Amino acid sequence: MIKSRRTFNLFTISEARNVIFGLATLWIGLFHSDYLSLERYTDNQFLIDLVKNFRGSGNIGVDMFLFLSGVGLFFSFSKDSRVGSFWKKRLMRVLPSAFLIAVVYFSLRYVHGRESGLLAYFSRITFTYFFIKGERVFWFISLILALYIVFPIFYKIIEKFRLWGMLGTIVVIVGLTFLCRAVAPGFYTMWEIALCRVPSFVIGIWAGKFIKEKKEININWLWAFFALFVIFITLVLNYTPIIKALVPGYTKEQEPMYIFFYRYCGSIAAMALVVLLSWICTSIRHAGRGNVLRNFFEFVGMYSMEYYMIYLNLNHYLERIYKIPAEHPERQIMLYFGSFIASLVLCALTRKFCDFFMDYMQRKPKNYEELRAARKKKKAKDTVEG
Repeated sequence: MIKSRRTFNLFTISEARNVIFGLATLWIGLFHSDYLSLERYTDNQFLIDLVKNFRGSGNIGVDMFLFLSGVGLFFSFSKDSRVGSFWKKRLMRVLPSAFLIAVVYFSLRYVHGRESGLLAYFSRITFTYFFIKGERVFWFISLILALYIVFPIFYKIIEKFRLWGMLGTIVVIVGLTFLCRAVAPGFYTMWEIALCRVPSFVIGIWAGKFIKEKKEININWLWAFFALFVIFITLVLNYTPIIKALVPGYTKEQEPMYIFFYRYCGSIAAMALVVLLSWICTSIRHAGRGNVLRNFFEFVGMYSMEYYMIYLNLNHYLERIYKIPAEHPERQIMLYFGSFIASLVLCALTRKFCDFFMDYMQRKPKNYEELRAARKKKKAKDTVEG
């Protein structure tokens, strides 16, 4: 929502939320499509580097998603602050589809002998294996479920202490992250991919209040967000040479211990990008353009969780099956788009099935009670007539 040329309404972020979800989801998918490269199509080094850097920074889409999730949860919890109701609503939104996809995926692995036992299988389909062994298949689901559980605590702290509550929460989280890094580096290596992303979620909760209240800021602040994005995406793209310059004797094996620099820079770049994209999306919508693209990204955003779970594993599975050689890049492009289309279809089918199943399960007790009441009524009538 833009009321004038001189102001930017933060509620725009909420309006563009599903579009940005879709963009972030596709960017994450592109990040995991390692075989896509322009080197096989052109000798223009500028274009090659541009595409490589764009694809290579796609994992900041995770931070975009977490920031917007924090905003969305603030909206939800501020309407109904009953913790039990909040947990039930959020878990029922995520668990049916996530559990179904995980069961299918890990069952196939189990059948093909790629699982180590029933305990590991059970841990994987309940999304606890990431915390036990650090396995990164569906790690994001493990993180988001954990954040749903602790969200009411974050909300209460930030609601009471506002800016200082948010900053204090981040300081504690970052402090615990570095304590884990110093005391238990093995666990830090397993969990850093999640731990370093939590500040984005916390800032999203804090920002949610201003977004919900439709706070307006001077349009010139967008230049500050643009500067933040440029600075921190540059740091992300140059992470390796920067760390090599700062850490004498740095080797690739040491990367997990210094990856926090990459993660935190990516988080700041992601949040700045969310603000910029929300302004761009709303400006295009107000101009009456881009409706088809906006609808497409919103559609992808609706199935962002399912797409994340299905595409990443389907794409890697097809890569292993077909093993397309480098001299046939056109087949690799076909594989990418084939995986993309198949994933969207499977996402929609998965959601429809889960929605149907959950509706049926919620109706069943009511029907059962109605049946019992009808039987009692009939029995009483038969007794009277008898």
